[in-house]
Amino acid sequence: MTTSVDLGNGQSPIDIGGWVTSSGPAPSALYDSAASAVQRQPLPMIMFERGSEVRVGNDAYRLLQVHWHTPAEHTVEGVEFAAEVHLVHIGANDQLLVVGTMHELGAADEVIQRLIDETTRSEAEGTAPNINAVELRPPPDSFYHYVGSLTAPPFSEPVLWWLRRTIGTVSQRQVEGLQALTGGPNARPLQDRSGRTVLCVGCGVQAATLSP
Repeated sequence: MTTSVDLGNGQSPIDIGGWVTSSGPAPSALYDSAASAVQRQPLPMIMFERGSEVRVGNDAYRLLQVHWHTPAEHTVEGVEFAAEVHLVHIGANDQLLVVGTMHELGAADEVIQRLIDETTRSEAEGTAPNINAVELRPPPDSFYHYVGSLTAPPFSEPVLWWLRRTIGTVSQRQVEGLQALTGGPNARPLQDRSGRTVLCVGCGVQAATLSP
């Protein structure tokens, strides 16, 4: 589904397809910081202390928070997924960068279970989540990369999107657990691509592999 928005021509999410291979640098994660709190607006998210970042070439982006969407917001050549986890970072001049992982229904995911358990416990006890960013560190991978926006209010542009090419798995019970925390499905509909180029960094081939 595609909607028309009056927020700019670079909105997210989009369908990932027709990408161009690139030999540019991919994100490299250096994570080691504790979670500081759960924030509820504009959606549930776990916030992190300073000390974790991703680097893309010579540019560094500090990890701010992690959150999730069910179903997944991005699609790949029209293929839909069950959930999507977003690691949100900030760099120079307040440039936002998001590393996303899409998940299809299958085996339960340990990281997603940690997000569910610690968010639930933290909110019940009024304490910080007992989770370190190192548990969420994205492994080396190939990535789809494009310039878009936040997918929740205020839908700000530009946001540097890096979507892992490896698709994870999530159980139906975990999807229900994620939705219990967000009050139901919370995926934004697909937006117009508006002629934007999608790069496939580190892919080396034109066809996408949708499983690890």
